Amino acid sequence: PKGVVINPYFEWDDEDFIKRNKVPLKDTVIYEVHVKGFTKLRLDLPENIRGSYEGLASEQMISYLKDLGITTVELMPVFHFIDQRFLIDKGLTNYWGYDPINFFSPECRYSSSGCLGEQVFSFKKMVNELHNAGIEVIIDVVYNHTAEGNHLGPTLSFRGIDNIAYYMLQPDNKRYYLDF
Repeated sequence: PKGVVINPYFEWDDEDFIKRNKVPLKDTVIYEVHVKGFTKLRLDLPENIRGSYEGLASEQMISYLKDLGITTVELMPVFHFIDQRFLIDKGLTNYWGYDPINFFSPECRYSSSGCLGEQVFSFKKMVNELHNAGIEVIIDVVYNHTAEGNHLGPTLSFRGIDNIAYYMLQPDNKRYYLDF
């Protein structure tokens, strides 16, 4: 994928969320969630929204989170990611999503409404619904796990834009990456 042109307009109705929901850090209860894994097997959800942003934003899941006393969901990686070659060769897929192509495009596999920009709307709607329920949203971003891998990996985004700016390179040989 190279990109999708979308209409960025979205009618947010959670505008005063921050003003209304200042949860003191000492009272914050964070629930780490994998969008697909959290809802994929839920029989109380319509099949077409299981494993999706829409499933996470459903009344059933929001009620479940509220009943637990959750104030904040931390979404495991939700950016567009690839399936690494070694997984494909084994007939597997990248479940966790820790190899994003960029940090700005919601993963379309978690959208029940489509992959031609619909995933952006689905993601925004999910955040909006969680905010309206009084639940904060944090996104797990791991900058040292990208789809470009090491010096042998493909050039997909960051490396091609500005390799030195996006990656830490070995001081004595800029061809190789530092991986902490």
